Amino acid sequence: MTQRIFKAEGLVLRTRVLGEADRLVTLLTLQKGKFEAVARGARKIKSRLAAGVDLFTYGHFTFHQGKTWPIITGQDPIERFSWFRDDPELYPYGIYLAELTDRLISGEEPCTALFELLLEGWKLLGEDVDRYLVCRSFELKLAHIAGYSPHLHSCTNCGQKNTAVFSPRQGGMLCASCRGADVIDMLPGTAAIARRLIESPLSQVSKVRPTISQRKELSVVTAAILAYHLDLGDIKSRRLLSE
Repeated sequence: MTQRIFKAEGLVLRTRVLGEADRLVTLLTLQKGKFEAVARGARKIKSRLAAGVDLFTYGHFTFHQGKTWPIITGQDPIERFSWFRDDPELYPYGIYLAELTDRLISGEEPCTALFELLLEGWKLLGEDVDRYLVCRSFELKLAHIAGYSPHLHSCTNCGQKNTAVFSPRQGGMLCASCRGADVIDMLPGTAAIARRLIESPLSQVSKVRPTISQRKELSVVTAAILAYHLDLGDIKSRRLLSE
């Protein structure tokens, strides 16, 4: 019986050991969404697949459909994003974007917007950029792609323009009259910055200059959005960034 061959352009989100010499690779692809594939012999020193299936690799891959997982039979790396492996301080940021993306996607549904967002994020982190803002912008854009973009222009309940707090449960800003329990302080200036991070390209984060208090508010609000609406569970790499 002829084996089914297919190709895909993909980003390596995660790898883990499989058997004595293989790797199980989690890929986000343009053509087929996220799936796992086996790289046979990739743990061997002389393997022709080894370098092309490392974490943070962006490339073209060829597969044939195995009984359990697709088998990677060829790879042509476009970019390996080596700065994540060369810089221990930068590594957690690359892992964080990958883990968020991995957790958000549960099936093999193509998502061009998310693929392009992660690719841009990995590229941008290799430049002289505010890594904190890259992560906050990535989180907000991730929520937007998933359909949970926060309401930041006015009070979610009554439409009042003067707002002071953010409600994770309601997914937006509230005015003094509508505020209830379980809200987070978020000044209008911080909300304006969050809107800009959602609406502007990821590459424009350097044009945003939040104060120290605004940066703290953004961190708390984006963490609440991820936890309440996206249900991503415990993001281990976020703890690494906090440390």
